[in-house]
Amino acid sequence: MRIRASLHVAALLTGTSTASWCQSLPPADCAPPPPPDNTLAAIINYPTSSPSACVRNDISIQLLINSNVISNVVAGGFGIGPTTVTPAGVTGLTSEEGAARLAGGGPVTILPTADESVSSPSWNVWIDGKYTWNDHSASASDLDGPLWNGMAGMDYRLTDRLTVGVIGTYENSDLDGPFASVDFEGWGLGPYVGFLLTDNIVFSGSVIGSLVDTEETVFTFDSERVQATGAVNGYFYSGTWRFTPGISVSWSKEWMEENNGLVGDRVLETGLLTPSAQVGNTLALSDSATVEPWLGAAIDWNFVNSVKQSGIPTDDDPSVDLRLQAGLNFTLGPRAQFSLTGETSGLLLGDIDTYAGEANLAIQF
Repeated sequence: MRIRASLHVAALLTGTSTASWCQSLPPADCAPPPPPDNTLAAIINYPTSSPSACVRNDISIQLLINSNVISNVVAGGFGIGPTTVTPAGVTGLTSEEGAARLAGGGPVTILPTADESVSSPSWNVWIDGKYTWNDHSASASDLDGPLWNGMAGMDYRLTDRLTVGVIGTYENSDLDGPFASVDFEGWGLGPYVGFLLTDNIVFSGSVIGSLVDTEETVFTFDSERVQATGAVNGYFYSGTWRFTPGISVSWSKEWMEENNGLVGDRVLETGLLTPSAQVGNTLALSDSATVEPWLGAAIDWNFVNSVKQSGIPTDDDPSVDLRLQAGLNFTLGPRAQFSLTGETSGLLLGDIDTYAGEANLAIQF
């Protein structure tokens, strides 16, 4: 997929048939020789001068993964998520005895507060920021660099089981390699919804439309992208322990138009199915604050990973990857939650490794 799209660019610019690159190479490799130097002419004529056809779908996967933050946001707004818990085991004690137990530093029992959702606030506002470092191999043009992804939203609980909201997104990335670069920036907006299937199982869904500007070595693109995500997550407790299995399905399609007509327009499409699981244990920090260290893992099945460029057939390159996570969920009083998450992926892939850090703050009123 990646080589074919890049070869086509070279053919358009130089008049060389893409087949001629492959006639002297094994079919599985089908890669052009490296450029002779770093001059502008060599970069323009080198097939990997058009690397967004390969790396942009990698970024699309990361953006779909990031949209799953809505699952935890929705659960927290309903009061059943891992960041909204109430110390228990103090029933029947005086206020002084209960405070002494919490302040003693020993273990306390934590229970979910789904039964308190009726009296909890109706509005939920939140902000999320994530930094991802992309490390591509030489086979993927050796394009390395960061992806900055920001999200902010607000939702309102219409009923005890239904909430609706709106989300805004921002993305910025600067990927550089020996012979090419990809810089892009985008803004997005869309609705999301949350629904309690049971007191412990939450459905969330979102649709985001984005406008993206891309600078790719010597080319520029304007893009329109649509993302859609649906997820079901469970929040099950035993004492201070939480177990959260989940599954999500996500889809993204982006229409890229080259501004100067130098290369063909592209359509990128990505589909992702992700089963996941988390385990956490909640500890009391004070009479009004808790912290939950947790570990998690997810399998990302990229079942659609296609690039269609004008003049060549659609090429689809599905993959499966393992993603590992660890984090801390804090409650800061009864109406505020803060979380920190670290993540790595690319463990089952040969052409990219990623390392990410994320922070999220949510407040109810």
